[in-house]
Amino acid sequence: MEILVYGGWFGSGNLGDEAILIGVRKILEEHLPEARLTALSMNPEYTERTCGVEAVRLESPRTVIKNRKTYFELFKKADACIVTGGTPFYDYGHLSRIIHMGLPSINEKKLICFGVGSKPITSLKGREITRRLLRHSLRISTRDQPSKDILRGMMRPTGSKLTNPIDLTGDSALFLDPSVTSRGDGNTVFFCPRRLMDSNKRLFHEKIDTSTIGRVRHMQAVAADSLVEQGYDVVFMPFHTVHPDNDLEEIRVIRNLMKEDSRVTSRPESPEKALRLISESAFMVGMRLHSLVLAASSGVPFTSIDYDIKIGGFMDHMGLGGLNCSPEGGLMGLAEKTDSILNSHRVISRKIFGRVTEIRRLIETDAEKLVNKVKQLFELQSRPGRPLQGTRTR
Repeated sequence: MEILVYGGWFGSGNLGDEAILIGVRKILEEHLPEARLTALSMNPEYTERTCGVEAVRLESPRTVIKNRKTYFELFKKADACIVTGGTPFYDYGHLSRIIHMGLPSINEKKLICFGVGSKPITSLKGREITRRLLRHSLRISTRDQPSKDILRGMMRPTGSKLTNPIDLTGDSALFLDPSVTSRGDGNTVFFCPRRLMDSNKRLFHEKIDTSTIGRVRHMQAVAADSLVEQGYDVVFMPFHTVHPDNDLEEIRVIRNLMKEDSRVTSRPESPEKALRLISESAFMVGMRLHSLVLAASSGVPFTSIDYDIKIGGFMDHMGLGGLNCSPEGGLMGLAEKTDSILNSHRVISRKIFGRVTEIRRLIETDAEKLVNKVKQLFELQSRPGRPLQGTRTR
């Protein structure tokens, strides 16, 4: 059974995207061990080495025509196409979305959206394109409530019943390695900033004005100084270091705003190594969503600044919305929130463990439904009189 998976920027060098793909691989290995997974990746060799998943180069709208014969054959051979990843739905880049989410229906295949995220889609063109693409989805689940609300709002005409329900599950990266847990005695506090720019489309975050960007940076610097003064070892960890989305540039700016000394670690070689490092720490201040996901997975308390819908969505889904900071809350807001969480470290850690267990169950249930749908499709294609698409000799 052949499954094609895409939707995240796999192979881009972002630890969060790779963590999602590894999580999807582990979920499918458990629930559909007979499946052969192939990912669309910007760097297939890197993806195969880092994620343990066979990969084929992700084509852009410009190059897909040139390589259309071999590329379209991938979709034709696939028994199922799974869109996952961080945030495959947003209000630009529609041509690529039309190609990759439309090819399954051209080949009489169904699309499955598994734990996806969505940015707000407000343009008439974006809403209509997304609505049409979602109509061809066999199943849809989202990783947070805001994404569910966005997609559901586009699929349901006013006053009508939603024919294709959307389930709320969670982020697949929570299955990166569920056995890794925090010891609870670390002295390191990791900061995982992310590059912020007013030209947000280049970095795929929501629109932020320059004054808010400056305030967010100062809040992190003030919080880091406060932690150093309390005796913590503050370490900045980049999750992505490829231009223009280079966390090291953001780290440089924040450290220049600090009064105290801090350290910078190199980007971990893999999501698993990042998870192990984070599990040994006392606390995480993360602007990269998956720094928070990995902290949660291991039971390490965390906080963030609500600069993007996905941050607030994850914090609320974890039942920890009160631990988030507003960028409008004053320069001391993050430092004060950090102190409050550290004073209740054990209580919050237990709450995180309990909620992660619940979300993993939601993802497991969603995976079982996904597998049932994939098996139904496979059996339908295997019926006598209909040629079986998507298989090949191993």
